[in-house]
Amino acid sequence: MKTSKFLLLVRTAVPAGLLAVTSWGHASTVWNGPSIAFYHTQENNLQDQLAADVKLTRGSSGGLYNSAMESGAVSDTSPKGTAWAVGTLANFSTLSYGPCPLEAGNRPPNLVNTTFVVHLTSASDDIYLQLTLTNWGGAGGSGDKTFGYIRTTASAPPPTISITNPVSGAVFGAPATVSIGASASVSSGTVTNVQFFTNGVSLKSVTTAPFIVTAGNLAAGAYALKAVATAAGISATSSVVNITVLSPPTVSITNPVSGAVFAAPANVSIGATATAASGTVTNVQFFTNGVSLASLTAAPFTLTANNLAAGAYTLTAVAKASGILATSTPVNVTVVNPAPVVISAASVSGGLFSFSYAGNAGLSYVVQSSSNLVNWLPVTTNLAAANPVPFSNPATNGVQFFRIGLLPNP
Repeated sequence: MKTSKFLLLVRTAVPAGLLAVTSWGHASTVWNGPSIAFYHTQENNLQDQLAADVKLTRGSSGGLYNSAMESGAVSDTSPKGTAWAVGTLANFSTLSYGPCPLEAGNRPPNLVNTTFVVHLTSASDDIYLQLTLTNWGGAGGSGDKTFGYIRTTASAPPPTISITNPVSGAVFGAPATVSIGASASVSSGTVTNVQFFTNGVSLKSVTTAPFIVTAGNLAAGAYALKAVATAAGISATSSVVNITVLSPPTVSITNPVSGAVFAAPANVSIGATATAASGTVTNVQFFTNGVSLASLTAAPFTLTANNLAAGAYTLTAVAKASGILATSTPVNVTVVNPAPVVISAASVSGGLFSFSYAGNAGLSYVVQSSSNLVNWLPVTTNLAAANPVPFSNPATNGVQFFRIGLLPNP
């Protein structure tokens, strides 16, 4: 009976930042992340834990050993779970690996500044890292350090970051105050900093969530927003969010004038002028006491507020251009119930015929005269400044009659 043999090549996924080398039946991991320094002395008796079952250390004599698997160094076999080669990670796959050369009898001081590739070969590990010996005993200027090295670590995955607000294409009115928020995370570790930029200029750094900053007093112009997150010394940059700041339109109420008084029920004509530095005014909305009266989409921006009862009214207009709103300065007017016109007793003094009449301050009145109670002629029209309203006219020898009338609202 003929037997067939099969060779299976397996490729497995590796976390971002780690190199994967495919070998027969599995994928090897290469630690090419940031380097760290390790120093061991008789006083500190530190152990460098490379993996769950690999801890490098050294006793008072002899070479290195793996304290997770051994109680001391044994020539040509320690540290267990490791294989060593002189070289760098650049050619780790072509190196010849063997026992650790850092044994007391192998004159390790002569190997100070030598770079090795260490292969972690235990059942749960298949990891390659780079290690440069910096101290051994009194060599290398180490003093009382029994050994030391610099080795590579696993590359940390980069963080992810995105600007959550404002949305790209958003438009604001100048001077703009814009809240900028970002979402940042990392699969292992913690995001330790998010730095915000406007047009490439740093705005602010935030070290803890929520990652939010406020950009204040932005002048009209285009702004490119981005955020940079950092975790374990590795940074990532968000996609750019573009926003625009526009000069807002200008709007003002042209009539009535502030302080005007009307007789109830009042029909008040309200007019406004509105312009935009960029674009076109697309809407002007009128309000009385905060309640919308109407919206106009084209000039002239004029309307009438009808049947206003007695009371105080604050008039405003809101103009819109390119999505930006601007509000006029408020205009305050008053609507009053007109008081009956009552004429006081007349008097003559100094050649003047004088009397006063009851009226409402702010309303307009006309004084008419007649010699026959049939034909009436206007003598004066005035805006009452106070109540009562004084009136004087040169005295005549003939008979003269006077009457007072309230003029219609303007």
